[in-house]
Amino acid sequence: MAAPAPTPSRHPRRIGMTEVEQLVVAARTGRGRDYRHGGGSCYAAVLDRLAWGHKLLGVWASDRVTTALQVALADLHNLAGWICFDTGRVADAHTHFQQALTLARYSHHNALIANIHYRIGRVHLHNHAPDQALTQFHLGRAAAQACGSDHALAILSVNQAWAHATMGAADQTLRLLDQSREAFAGADLGHTPGWAAFFDETDLSAMVGTVHAELAQTVHPRHTRSAVPALSYAATRFTEAMARSKTFTLISLATCHFLDGDTDHATTIGTQAVELATTLTSTRAADRMRPLHHQADKHRDNPDAHHLAHLITTFAAA
Repeated sequence: MAAPAPTPSRHPRRIGMTEVEQLVVAARTGRGRDYRHGGGSCYAAVLDRLAWGHKLLGVWASDRVTTALQVALADLHNLAGWICFDTGRVADAHTHFQQALTLARYSHHNALIANIHYRIGRVHLHNHAPDQALTQFHLGRAAAQACGSDHALAILSVNQAWAHATMGAADQTLRLLDQSREAFAGADLGHTPGWAAFFDETDLSAMVGTVHAELAQTVHPRHTRSAVPALSYAATRFTEAMARSKTFTLISLATCHFLDGDTDHATTIGTQAVELATTLTSTRAADRMRPLHHQADKHRDNPDAHHLAHLITTFAAA
C-alpha cells in the first residue's frame, strides 16, 4: 500500500474540500494498514494527521466544508480509537471514541454515530463487560434506525448476539443472528461508508461462526456444527488485506475443532493462526488466543497440541 502524503506543515487561511479529502484519504489508508498489519502499523501516522486536521477547525470554511471536516475528523478519531484498542491502549481508545462521538453529533451523522457505538461496545466486550457492550450496541441501533441503515443494523445485531452468547443466552443470541442476516440481506452495499465497508458477506460469515463458537463454549459444544462451516467459509475468503480478521477466524475455528475432539485439524489450523498473528502489530491477537490455549493445554498429552500451547505462550510473551 502506498505511503500517505506528508502532512502539510502550513495551514491555509481558508479551506475547502481539498483539505477534507486529505483527511478522508488518511483514514482510508490507515484503515487498510490496520486491517492488514494491525493497529501498531499506522498509529503514529493517524495521530499526526489528526493533529493537523484539528488545526483546520479554526480556519474559515463554508458550512458545507465545515460539516464535511467534522465528519472526516470524527472518522479519524473513530479509527484512532480502534487502533488504540488493537494495541492495548484502552483509556486512549475511549478518549478518541468520545471525541469522535462529539464531532459526529455536531454534524448529525447517525450512520457514523452508530459505528462509533459499535466500536465502543467491542472494547467492552473484549474486556469481559457484556452488559456495558450491550448498552453501546443499543445506542448504536438507535442511531442506525434513525438513518435507516440496514447495514449498520446488521453489524450491531451480530455483535449484540456475540455479547449474549458470552452470557450463555442461546435463544436471544440466535434471534439476533437471524436479525443480522435479514438486515444484511436488505442492505445497500453500493453506498457503504469507509468505516463500515469491512462488513461484507465474508465478515458476516466470520461473525456468525464466532458467535456460534462462543455458544459452543458457554452453552453446548453442539454449536460447533454451525460454527465450523461459517468459520471455514470465511477463512478461505479473507485475503491478505484482512489478515487480522483471518487470524481471529482461524483461532475460533481451531478452538471449535478441539471442542469436537478433532485434534489434528485443531493443531494444524491453530498453528496457522499463530504464524499469521506474528505478522500483526496487535495485542488483541494474543488476547483472542486464550480460549485456544486453554483447549490445547487440555490436550497436552498430544505432542502437537502441546507444541501449539507452547507456540501460543511464546507468542503472548513476545
